[in-house]
Amino acid sequence: MRLSRLLPILAVMVGPIACALATAACAQDTYRIIAHVNSQGITEYDLTQRIKLTMLSSRIADSPANRAQVRRQVLRQMIDERIQVDEAQRAQIKVSDSEVKERVQQLEQANNMAPGGVRQALEASGVKLEVLTDQIAASILWNKLVRRKIRGTIDVSDAEIDEAMNQVRRNVGKSENHVAEIFLAVDRPDQADEVLRNAQRILEQIRVGTPFSVMAQQFSQSASVASGGDLGWVLPGQFDPAIEAAIAKLQPGRVTEQPVRSAAGWHILALIDRRTFGAAGSNPAEVRVSVAQLLLPLPPNASAAEIERGTAEAQKIMSQVSKCADLRAIASRTRGASTSDKEKLRVGDLPQNVAQQITATPVGRTVGPFRVEGSIQILAICSKEGEGGLPSRDAIQQQILGTKVEAAARRYMRDLRRTAIVEIRG
Repeated sequence: MRLSRLLPILAVMVGPIACALATAACAQDTYRIIAHVNSQGITEYDLTQRIKLTMLSSRIADSPANRAQVRRQVLRQMIDERIQVDEAQRAQIKVSDSEVKERVQQLEQANNMAPGGVRQALEASGVKLEVLTDQIAASILWNKLVRRKIRGTIDVSDAEIDEAMNQVRRNVGKSENHVAEIFLAVDRPDQADEVLRNAQRILEQIRVGTPFSVMAQQFSQSASVASGGDLGWVLPGQFDPAIEAAIAKLQPGRVTEQPVRSAAGWHILALIDRRTFGAAGSNPAEVRVSVAQLLLPLPPNASAAEIERGTAEAQKIMSQVSKCADLRAIASRTRGASTSDKEKLRVGDLPQNVAQQITATPVGRTVGPFRVEGSIQILAICSKEGEGGLPSRDAIQQQILGTKVEAAARRYMRDLRRTAIVEIRG
């Protein structure tokens, strides 16, 4: 039994918690607070559970030495998540149980698991489901916060798009690279060495067989974490010169020998493939599509009439959409509706009926409605990459916007860390 994407193959069975005997001293140690983040505490038990989840997900053998190696990094991730959740709560941003449940269902569906399979797999290894769902909830809250606080404040000018399009045309015939990354931020100069050591430990795990995407999902601080670090196809000139030089030296299927330093932090890079840019006759299955999703909830055990009403409402919404922003705006004023963005999905990985509609539908329009677990789903196509061998103007705009948003989100998180009250006790 395995979990992929957010939780990969569960190949390591973690042993029992160190305190096997329920002594009073052991219980006291288990629940002692080892870190305060603003007004909240993180206990030894919280950290132990998260370490177990990380080691399961990353297929790191359970040993005292390995637990000690990942401890500081996992604790830092938990502190960051508490900071992010605090900020989202101050902004009165919430995450619903249905949003978290949907993510868990996606894990089960992606791995041909029966409903409840994620819980069973985790609990069989001594990890409570809440450890995973808390991590998922924090991720959703942070993404919502970034969309509200940052995305709406960033513009991409026609001049920027024109320059990028000209650069694209100049690159026709050159090599483009399909790249994945693991990014670890360095917020202060005195952190650089510690973050480098963390990056080197991640590299060691990749060298002994842990999939790159698994380590990216667990440890990367880039927006590409949701896709296992996959940045898609990138052209020369899109990265820091040090990163460009490292990619140029790689052969497909290889990973950088050492982490690469940029102004923002340390990068581990993988070259998935290399091809000539602008080659005609692109494969429709290889097109990457970014979509906005709207879910209309259905009542539990919905009747045929209720499903029909939900479908009719979805079709009415679809008739009002000419761009992704329309779908997000409609969701904000539709009772019970939820929306989310899904970036750079490979068309060939989508269900056949969804892929067929997306292939035949232009950017800005909607596809659906589709019946998913407990909801009616509508997808608005925000961008497509790879059609006809060249990216569209809309795809270029989305790429520039994404780069700007990610840079701003990193600065936002850096500032939140600086103002947070964090006390580490152990």
